[in-house]
Amino acid sequence: MNNFKIGASAAALVILIVFRFIFGISSQLNPPVSLAVIDFFIIFSGSLLFVFAVHDYIVKRYRDTADLLPLFCAIVILVVNAGYLIIRYNEKYQTALSIMATGTFIGMGWWIQAINTAANARRAHTLNIIMASRTSSEYQQQTRASSKIYRGGTIICKDLAQWRLNPATEEFRYTEVPQHIDDAINGTIYVLNYFEFLAQGIKYRDLDDCLLKECFSGILAGIERRGFHLIIEHQKVDQRSFEGVIRLTKDWNGESFVEKHRSNPDNSAVGAGFPAGEELISIMNKKKPPEPVDPTPHLVTTDGRPVAVPEEQP
Repeated sequence: MNNFKIGASAAALVILIVFRFIFGISSQLNPPVSLAVIDFFIIFSGSLLFVFAVHDYIVKRYRDTADLLPLFCAIVILVVNAGYLIIRYNEKYQTALSIMATGTFIGMGWWIQAINTAANARRAHTLNIIMASRTSSEYQQQTRASSKIYRGGTIICKDLAQWRLNPATEEFRYTEVPQHIDDAINGTIYVLNYFEFLAQGIKYRDLDDCLLKECFSGILAGIERRGFHLIIEHQKVDQRSFEGVIRLTKDWNGESFVEKHRSNPDNSAVGAGFPAGEELISIMNKKKPPEPVDPTPHLVTTDGRPVAVPEEQP
């Protein structure tokens, strides 16, 4: 978009200069407007070209200045065009013009310096957090517990996600989850909460988005997929749960698995749930008492029909 603005302002400047040259050297052609108006628009389009080019350079070099930079660009355009009008039509205000221009550029320089200082501090803080996670025994223990079972595209199944959210319901009264699977689920929730913390830090500009994206974008996509049903079940209770993880996944990877498959999670192609099949049934009914067996003996005829044993006569 900014390249379009630069091109449009450059084209307008060239066209106006050509018109000014043609009408200036020819006494037979009558311009549609006065030459003074054309001169003003030449200065105006030239200031636009200069400001757009500088804006593009500063945004690429100092990304943190992007928020208030349009305001300063508008001020520069105003100062340049006001300066032209003052110099051409009322020279007695040149002193005020010089003071205004000097103050404007000094303020811009101070502002850019302050923004860069804050950005450097934010990057240093972000780097410290990244290094702390790498050296944290708790973080490493939780990530190992999660990835020990859930790796290679496997995800936490829906039944265990529901159990983890509310294990005291009647549906799960016979459920007994093995310790290693329980640790893996808890580890996944720990990592999800860690990325939720990072997302909120980025949202309020306490952490550097670009640095974290380079380090964690691929990891975050896998974690969101792994905890797909966990996120869905938590958001059924509170829609704000893990909203930062979803937003961050969209910003870093272009799409969020949760948002993409939220409407039909049971048939989503997110990954293979674990445990599944007989193993899941065994876990869900681990504490279920065995069904009582009828101790009464039965006789069976040749056609397979059971015959009750006759009671003994006293």
